[in-house]
Parts: sequence; structure tokens; C-alpha cells
Amino acid sequence: MTNAATIGVVGYHNTGKTTLICKLIERLTERGYSVSTIKNIPKDGFSMDVEGTDTWRHGKSGAGLVVASTSGETTFIVKNGMPFEDILRTMDNMTSPDVILVEGHKTEDIPKIVLGDIEMDGGGRRYDPDADDFEDILDYVTEAIEIARVYAKLPKMDCGKCGCDDCMEMAEAIVRGEKTIADCVVQEGLVSVTVGGEAIPMGPFVQDIVSKTISGMVSSLKGVDREGTGADIIIEIKHAEK
Repeated sequence: MTNAATIGVVGYHNTGKTTLICKLIERLTERGYSVSTIKNIPKDGFSMDVEGTDTWRHGKSGAGLVVASTSGETTFIVKNGMPFEDILRTMDNMTSPDVILVEGHKTEDIPKIVLGDIEMDGGGRRYDPDADDFEDILDYVTEAIEIARVYAKLPKMDCGKCGCDDCMEMAEAIVRGEKTIADCVVQEGLVSVTVGGEAIPMGPFVQDIVSKTISGMVSSLKGVDREGTGADIIIEIKHAEK
């Protein structure tokens, strides 16, 4: 899972996928969003590297990752195929974009804009460049970005205490103006608790009680610097098997 919104653009050859993506990039960057892209190239044996170059020779000799570095561009060449999720995580870690636009990869489970009469399992947002308003598609992508931004701020515990089925539904409601971040009753705060490796939802009120109780207890112990600025307190309780 990445913090960026990820949207695919799929369709048969010559349906306008690249044209649409380039137009989206231009308009989204004008609005101040950062954009990264993935282009699926379904050709066996295809390589962006050129046989005979120094970078090609590095990879041919066994380097798993080759980086071509110039003053104006840095190219990372991974000498093996990567799972789609790994590509997304790598891109997110490198540039933290607001949105990743994916040309192709039609079988991946991501929201899609569908051009032409290609059939898609689960459907998608259909778009006809000759008949449909581009601004509608731009708004669709922009809304997805804003939902991803809000979702990144939520605890992702899907506790349902806010009245939504999960945190994604909550994020969508916030973007629509139906709820606010303050409606999340499990906001990240002073205290976090896990039992058996599973995080336990705690609202701000409960966090405040637990924090004050433990802080007061620990401050009374011998050896604790009561004049300090307040360091993190970590308590682990392990139950021995009976």
C-alpha cells in the first residue's frame, strides 16, 4: 500500500492512452500535484538499456541494479522483473508522488480509466476522448488524489467506530464534506496498544487517561528523573504459558 493515489489507464492499441496520460500530467502539475507514471511494455525481451553500452555491460556481468547518472537525469535499471506492488512501493519511497498514473497493467486491482471497447473485470471509469468531457476525468483523478491524502492521515484500523465500514470509506466521506478528521475516534495520539501483535483502537479520551495514569505511576518509581522534559515510556507485558 502506498500513500499515492494509483490510477490505471487501459485500452487497446491506439485508443489514446498515452495522449490522455500526458494531458492529465500537464493539468495535474498545473494544479500543484506531483505525478509519477508506469508504462507497461508487453514485449518479450524488451529493454530500455542498449546492448553494448557500459550500463548494459554492467548488467550483463551480473549487477542486479545499474544506475546511469548524469547531471540532468538518473536512470535506475533493475535487471529483473518486479512485482507491481514492489514497483509502487519503490516509486512511493523515492519521490512520494501525489498520484501514480499507470499505462497498461490492466489486470492489476487498481481504479482504472477505460478507453475503447476493451472488457474489464470489475468495470472501470469509461472515457471516450471524442465524446466525453476531459474535465470530468480530471476531476475524477483529482478527487482520488484528495481521498488518498486524507486516507494517509487516518489510522487504517477499520474499526467502524466513526460510522463508516472502513477508513477508506471515511476518507471518501471527508472529501465529500460529510465528515471531518475530528470524527475519527481512533486518531493517532500519545498511546498505542497492541495485543498479540494486533493494534487496539483507542480514542483520545482513553489515550489521555492511560497516558496520565502510567506517567504518574512511573514518575513515582525510584531512579526516574522527575525534572526531565518527558521521555517516551515503553512498557511490555509478556504472559508466561501456563
